[in-house]
Amino acid sequence: MVNTFADYIFPYFQPILSADTGRIYAFEVLGRYSSEDGQVHSLGSFFQNSATTDDEALKVDRKIRRLAMEQFAREGRDEFLFINIKLQWIINYSRQLESIPTLAWAQELNIAPEKLVIEITEDEFNKESESYLKVLNYYKKNGCRIAIDDYGKGASNLDRLALIRPDIMKIDMDYIHQAENSLHHYAYLKSIAIFADSVGIEVLYEGIETQKQLEICMNSQGKYYQGFLLSQPGPSIADAKANHKLFFETSDNYIKSLKNNLVHVNHLRYTFEAIIEKYISEHSLNEISDVDNYFESLIQALPKTVKRIYLCNRQGNQISFNFEKAGEEIKIFDFRNRNLAWRSFFQKALAMYEAGKKSCITDAYRDAYSKELVLTFSYLHFLDCFLFIDIQN
Repeated sequence: MVNTFADYIFPYFQPILSADTGRIYAFEVLGRYSSEDGQVHSLGSFFQNSATTDDEALKVDRKIRRLAMEQFAREGRDEFLFINIKLQWIINYSRQLESIPTLAWAQELNIAPEKLVIEITEDEFNKESESYLKVLNYYKKNGCRIAIDDYGKGASNLDRLALIRPDIMKIDMDYIHQAENSLHHYAYLKSIAIFADSVGIEVLYEGIETQKQLEICMNSQGKYYQGFLLSQPGPSIADAKANHKLFFETSDNYIKSLKNNLVHVNHLRYTFEAIIEKYISEHSLNEISDVDNYFESLIQALPKTVKRIYLCNRQGNQISFNFEKAGEEIKIFDFRNRNLAWRSFFQKALAMYEAGKKSCITDAYRDAYSKELVLTFSYLHFLDCFLFIDIQN
């Protein structure tokens, strides 16, 4: 009997680690085949080859999926199983939902659907969205979770994300790799995690290959981590190994850096609070009309790290000039009557006021004009107004 290509294909499993336990949360199913010399190769080139027909790709994918689920069931695993499925393959089941192979196999193999994560690529979600949604919602109804793969790549679209309402977003590895050397990519990673958290989506970082990339991902505050740095794919779930030591060490270092930053920020806050209160005790400000002369003197008494100072009332309206340090020179810019209530530092200052505190300081951020890294210190005292001090970090 002559062997066919299908006889040489099999699943590999790559662990996915979770930040809350530091342990393996799930395994992603990957396709592999063995060549005549016994070497194991990825099936990526097979699926991406324009000469591969949809029927051929589906046949191979289904065999890998079935074998993976059989092994998962045989070993009685308690983790989750990520299964990649192309949207174009599921559309035919929109009128016969009870016949979806993955769910039928799960029932046959006694795998709880809650343990399956159906992974799709969001940019395929287009013309037939209603049919796709019908099938995806059926997966959800049966307990499966939905993951969006390669989010941020190509034609990622918020409207499609809102329609699909995934449980997990897998961030495109190119963003993670580029974040090593790009402030914008790094900031984008952090913004995705903030957005995802606000709408109840968990973030998974894939393709982590270096220590720096792992540190960047942890600083971006997603939940799940995957990549060759942490674990290589292998043919066995039971024998899967992950670099827990590296993961825990990096997590500990991240926590230490958070604590160190907190100490640094609090030290700055207490330092500036003491400076301001000493200045106030020695120089009185009785009328709001005197504020500009007062500030011109105040800024010269502040440390060299101060970039600018200005005053706002509790409605967010700026009532003083901007006084800025430029070396030994003090420059004055007229931003009076502009409202700053939309700025995050003002909202933090307002929360400080409502909590009965007299000062606070923001995390570091980039100034929109100078692009310098700054923190903004807030102090409530000046005639019931907020004093803001931008400090170079």
